[in-house]
Amino acid sequence: MNTNLFIHLLRLIFLLLPIVHCARPELETSSKKATGGILDLTQVSLENNKVIELSGEWKFYWKNLIHPDVIREKNNLPFLFKQSPSAWNDTQFYGERIGSYGYATYLLQIPLKNPRSDLAIYIPDIGTSYELYVNGKLLTSVGRVGVTEKDVIPKYKPQIILLPESGNYEFVLHVSNFSNRWGGYWFPILFGKAETIFQKKQVQLGFTIAVCIAAALMACYNIVFFLFRKTDVTPLLFSLHCILILLRALTTGERLGHLLLDSLSWDLLNRIEYFSAFCTAPVLYAFLYRFIPNPFWNRFGNLFNAPLYIMCLLTIVAPNSVYAYFLNYLIVYIYLTVVPGWMIILLVAVIKKEKDAIGLFVSYLAIMFANINDTLAAFGIIEGRYLVPYSQIFLIFSHSIIISKRYSNSLSESEHLSVQMKKLVVSSQEIMSSRSYESAAKSALQILSSKIGENEILYIYVPNHSNQSWKLYSIDSYLRFKYENITKAKIESFIGKELSNFYEPITIRERFLIPIVQNEIIQLILDIPANQFLKNDSDLDWAKAISYALVLSIQNITRQDMEKYAIIGEFSSEIAHDIGNHVLLIQKSLELLELDPKNKAEIFRQTKQEVDTLSNLSIDILEVSKNKVILDLKITNVSEFFSSVAEDLSVLFQKSNITFKYENLITSGMFKIDHLRIRRLCLNIAKNSLDLESRVTEFELSIQPEGSTLFLMMQDDGPGMSEEIKRKIFDSKIESNKPHGTGLGLSIVRKIVLAHGGELMITDRPTGGMRFTILLPLV
Repeated sequence: MNTNLFIHLLRLIFLLLPIVHCARPELETSSKKATGGILDLTQVSLENNKVIELSGEWKFYWKNLIHPDVIREKNNLPFLFKQSPSAWNDTQFYGERIGSYGYATYLLQIPLKNPRSDLAIYIPDIGTSYELYVNGKLLTSVGRVGVTEKDVIPKYKPQIILLPESGNYEFVLHVSNFSNRWGGYWFPILFGKAETIFQKKQVQLGFTIAVCIAAALMACYNIVFFLFRKTDVTPLLFSLHCILILLRALTTGERLGHLLLDSLSWDLLNRIEYFSAFCTAPVLYAFLYRFIPNPFWNRFGNLFNAPLYIMCLLTIVAPNSVYAYFLNYLIVYIYLTVVPGWMIILLVAVIKKEKDAIGLFVSYLAIMFANINDTLAAFGIIEGRYLVPYSQIFLIFSHSIIISKRYSNSLSESEHLSVQMKKLVVSSQEIMSSRSYESAAKSALQILSSKIGENEILYIYVPNHSNQSWKLYSIDSYLRFKYENITKAKIESFIGKELSNFYEPITIRERFLIPIVQNEIIQLILDIPANQFLKNDSDLDWAKAISYALVLSIQNITRQDMEKYAIIGEFSSEIAHDIGNHVLLIQKSLELLELDPKNKAEIFRQTKQEVDTLSNLSIDILEVSKNKVILDLKITNVSEFFSSVAEDLSVLFQKSNITFKYENLITSGMFKIDHLRIRRLCLNIAKNSLDLESRVTEFELSIQPEGSTLFLMMQDDGPGMSEEIKRKIFDSKIESNKPHGTGLGLSIVRKIVLAHGGELMITDRPTGGMRFTILLPLV
């Protein structure tokens, strides 16, 4: 292959790159070629939609813009027969090697069988300005032809020209080029019946417009898609890809961009043509990578695309002679690296059955097949239709379908996840409501089993407190639940590693083991069939969520157990607190009996009352643990009852440094109370002050009515309580600063008050100390 043909081949390959372009329009053409500057059509029929390419040996006059009349008069002008269409680059003309820039005249004679008036020609773009004379008359011109750069105006304008009636045509073509790296008559002029030419070109133009419209619509659609969800750049990449297809379609083939945007300079439109070609490859590969992530491309993709990035930059800032110079080398580079590279990447993705891999691979194959077909057809190696325009449409719509399918799947997956989330919430509540480790594990396994299906056994390994022994819970296909103890060593033997290094899921013997880790400590191990959850990430996440719910349930049950033990201790303290109050009164009664035997009846009455109160504590233990109090209510005289309470408190404070005061501002009135519990309530508060004997000097009990409410007030002059203790006063876990007692009795006090339909208020005493105000309803 000579150099000129090689360059032309590279240029055609570039135009047929998979980066998107519009191929030269396909027409039914005759294989008749010109010989010696004459294309003999005397034996060729122009009927049946046949079109003739004006190709073969044209007379070629270098650096001569010769008028047709001069050519007829002077037969001694230097010329050669040049195979055309082709660029004139590297042509040897009488010892001179023709470069990119210059001017020339082409001459072709076309004799017909009979004179005709129904003929026309289609002239594609010619590099880069021309004049066409037919039978000595200037028929058309594009741009401005000249012999110097300043005289020439480059322009592309494909057009259909009607031919005058004749039986013999002489075509004289003047071509000038001082702008493009390639010059000359490079695409064939089509010759045939005007009706045939118009019909064919309408189809070609319509298809090009269809490509442009499809690309523009898909670009706009995907930009809107991206604006609604900017975290995913896939629609943006595809939109850019469609925009580049649009630009390439406008600046190649039918050159719609040059026709519609006639005011724009040839240089700008030419840069757009090249930029759209260079830039589309990185955008296309970035788009493909979003669907088929590949570690090799992730690591080396920018390196492979670097020459394309450089060419994009050169197209913007450098003249045509620079960026077009590297075109041939870039074409070879692309076809040796990124094109087969992505073919392999997509093929591997298909073999691995990755999502959307088949669709992407098929569309990529279609582009490659179309380019190979068109390249071979362009050089006459095969006969057939040009497929690149069709591959563009196929590419746009196939990728649009893939994106739409992806977002449709995302919507379906979101709906599925919403259902999963609702089920997960219900399942988590069921697990969290369990009251034992076994019931929690059973609930979790039953939920997982309903998801996985039948004929599968599920296991959960849960460490005991020592972490050396474990519990193994299991459920079979018949939902039979079992559990057993298992050693840590046995688990490590099964997984083949120490549990301290087990942080990621592993597959062993077609089982998938998932460690649930918190603070670098394994809380449990889920053992499920590998073939069920490895295919769907959402299902795997759901299984992990169920496992986390089980972990939280186990932790909650453990915490509840600890709280139960704490509550037992607290109740014991509270009971001891109450028992201490009444035992102290009994002790003081016995002491009074020794000192005053004559008053034994009253002392026995008080002692019996304390014994009754102590017996009532056994009932209180159950009631308080259930957070409710069942009262034995009796209608009682207020004055008489609290006079009795005051006597008990007087006995309580005997032999202490605390002065007891009692004030009754109610003369009459009845209320319904549980005698024993209200009495215990008063004793509890008084005992708290007695425990602070060294810091308390007086304790006062007073009662007074206020409408239908009885105000029972007890106060001392002690150190009072901090604000923090006041906020926690009704919490049974409260701790106090008292040297004696636990400070837990106030929780019982409020429960008794609330059970009577009253309320307890704790405030600071104006003169220092604490004041307890109890509001009880009067009858």
